[in-house]
Amino acid sequence: MELLESGTCPGSATFHPGSICNLACVTCGPDASTRWQKELGIPITPGNPREIDQDTITTARKMTGVVICGGEPMLNFNSQTMLENLRSDQIVRVHFNGTVMPRQSFMDQSARFKQIQYCFSIDGVGKRFEYLRWPAQWDQVVQNVLWLVETAPDNIEFSVNITISQLNQHYQNEIVDWIKQTIPQNKHGRKTVITYNQDRNKIKQSYLDDIDKKRNQDWRKLFPLAVADIS
Repeated sequence: MELLESGTCPGSATFHPGSICNLACVTCGPDASTRWQKELGIPITPGNPREIDQDTITTARKMTGVVICGGEPMLNFNSQTMLENLRSDQIVRVHFNGTVMPRQSFMDQSARFKQIQYCFSIDGVGKRFEYLRWPAQWDQVVQNVLWLVETAPDNIEFSVNITISQLNQHYQNEIVDWIKQTIPQNKHGRKTVITYNQDRNKIKQSYLDDIDKKRNQDWRKLFPLAVADIS
């Protein structure tokens, strides 16, 4: 686990609860995903502690805002421990990959915050989503998102974070259209926020071809507009 204070936004920090994750996303890697570690046949990061050292909690409580990200926060137990220890007047954002729903106790804790946002990481729709965030299933993620928008405590606001890469940069409007049509707002009319994260790494054809061999996929058919951008 790690708490990183922002160098550009004073008073903000990001809490990384651990690398436990059930997805091996194309733009991710083994440092942030135990599923990638498994796929690559390298040692799996051990343990899933609930405890957080007091120094980390003390520092987190001093922040104006805290982002809880991953791995996948809902699979790392200390995500809830951090949430339980934050002040109710802090600004909180929690990232979800959409495949794992929060426990009721997590949502109960979420209900006490004046400003909290659940952020879904969605980089494509349909088969393009499934390629980028393998082995997630698009239809199941959509059902989970809709359920959470309807079921979460009234104070929860929602956002979608789109990681822009060479693969999906020509298809990002599909995601925005889906958001506007499917989850434009929460049940009390608060608009869904769309944010972007730019993947700075250059994707190689050899990397994608190797993934395709292992997963029986074809990135060229799924992302034809990206072929000219990737060498």
